[in-house]
Amino acid sequence: MDATHRAVAWMLLASLAFASGSALVKWTADHAGVATVIFGRSLVITLALLAWSRLRGSSLHAGDRRLLLWRCTVGLSAMVCYFYAVQQIPLSNAVTLQYTAPLFVALFSGAMLREHVSPLVYGCIALSFAGTVLIVSPSLRGVEPLALVALISGVLSAFAYLAVRGLRTSASPDGVVFWFALFCTLVTLPLAATELPQLALPEALAIIGVGICAGVGQTGMTRAYQAARAAYIGAFSYATVLIGGIYGWLFFQQSLVWGDAIGAALIVGSGALLVSSAPEAKPEGGQLP
Repeated sequence: MDATHRAVAWMLLASLAFASGSALVKWTADHAGVATVIFGRSLVITLALLAWSRLRGSSLHAGDRRLLLWRCTVGLSAMVCYFYAVQQIPLSNAVTLQYTAPLFVALFSGAMLREHVSPLVYGCIALSFAGTVLIVSPSLRGVEPLALVALISGVLSAFAYLAVRGLRTSASPDGVVFWFALFCTLVTLPLAATELPQLALPEALAIIGVGICAGVGQTGMTRAYQAARAAYIGAFSYATVLIGGIYGWLFFQQSLVWGDAIGAALIVGSGALLVSSAPEAKPEGGQLP
């Protein structure tokens, strides 16, 4: 298997892992609150990275602490919105709306980082906006509040991406992920403490599984970007949306709604076009939040 095929395989594994983690989050809706799920996920990642740094001697340098705190705050806020939306609305809709983050990154980078934004980018953003409207306001008369929460998670994730971009010169990649996971663990512990002793074994294992899926997804995405150009391989990350839709249909009795399907196609298509049109694109630390 050549490097390109390996990269695609790693990215598809990452997409499967991220979608599986989201499905587990949805499955816990009747058993655990969002804070408890975030605590379990973050604790697994914190312990895994701590052990990895001890075994391999990798750096957990924090870099710019103020910027890191901002990344942690908006990242946690994005995760709260996303996990809440996953538990409340169709899985495919939540995943799709969260995957608007790269388009918001492109939009905000022009205003915040004074980077050049091409007409193609604005065209992709317009297509994505049309797709978002079909999901958030299918009747064009009112807004679905819970779908709007998922969209807000995409906006907040974009701010987290921009913070990670700002940290790339002062902090190590493992350090950014570790301190974010530790921050989420400490912040959600007081909220999760009363619920944790009441969890049955299947629910506890599902929450641990969310953390394992996040770790596998991060590993697969990192290896994919190392094996092939980001501009090519990034488009395959949108397989998460397709897999999320399959999970929703198989396990959560989610029926096909054509407005949602067309909206998802517009968002995924514009996002894939945006990623593939950026020849110098680099990964920004994996999936966020």
